Amino acid sequence: MNATHETRATDLDARAVLAALADRWDAADGHGYGELFTPDATYVQFNGVLLNGRREIAEMHDLMFRTMLYGTRLVTGEIESVRRLGEDHAVVVSTGAALYPWQKEATPKRLSRQTLLLVRRDGRWLVAGFQNARIKPFPTSGPLFEVASRAVRLRVDRARRAA
Repeated sequence: MNATHETRATDLDARAVLAALADRWDAADGHGYGELFTPDATYVQFNGVLLNGRREIAEMHDLMFRTMLYGTRLVTGEIESVRRLGEDHAVVVSTGAALYPWQKEATPKRLSRQTLLLVRRDGRWLVAGFQNARIKPFPTSGPLFEVASRAVRLRVDRARRAA
């Protein structure tokens, strides 16, 4: 199997995993969502909350689908990269958003980037690691950046002098 074929196969596998996650999310099926993760999976939510294991992931999503995420649908965006780490492991970076029924598309404010560690067990790809982070680019130029940079330098210099 050549490298191009492997990349395409992994890309298709990643798309299938993302589609399954979205299907379970859209059905508000927290326990079904959790079944797509390994029993010992690590899940970091967009707000930094850490969930450990399939059971905790399922229970938290079941709660959220009945409360704060009620009626949402998961919109998967583009797969930015798929990198194989051997035959049965891959790192996937993708974008997506959870949208409420009144939202038609993911606005920049709602868009997140996910990093997934996929493992293949018994011929089935599961998520062993997941981290979700809102996309909020940090400015690297402009007047606000300059003012903030100067303020940080002043505070650091003051703290160093005081120490």
